[in-house]
Amino acid sequence: MKWEWMITLSNMKTIEKTNVDDILQRADALIKEGKDFLLSEGKVLELADWLTIAEYAQKYNVTTQLISKWIERGVITENDYVEVGKFGKKLVRDVAYKA
Repeated sequence: MKWEWMITLSNMKTIEKTNVDDILQRADALIKEGKDFLLSEGKVLELADWLTIAEYAQKYNVTTQLISKWIERGVITENDYVEVGKFGKKLVRDVAYKA
C-alpha cells in the first residue's frame, strides 16, 4: 500500500496521511462522471466515426468542394457535420452520402 503525505487547506497548517490508491480511484470516478456529463450534453465525439473533409473526399472519391456544397445544401445535416474551431478542423460523419 502506498502512502503519501499531503498538505491540505490554503494556510497549510493541517497535514494528513492519504492513501494514493484512494486518490486514484476518486480521480477515475470524477473523470467518468465528467465524460458521462459531456456525452449527455452531446459534447464528446467518438473520433472513429468521423473524418476530416479531406479524408472523407479521399475515402469516398469525391472532391472537398462537393462535400462543402453538400453541407451548404443540407445533404450532410447538422448532426453529421461539426467544426472543431480550437483545432481548425471540420469533421464529417463517416457515412456514404448521396446528393
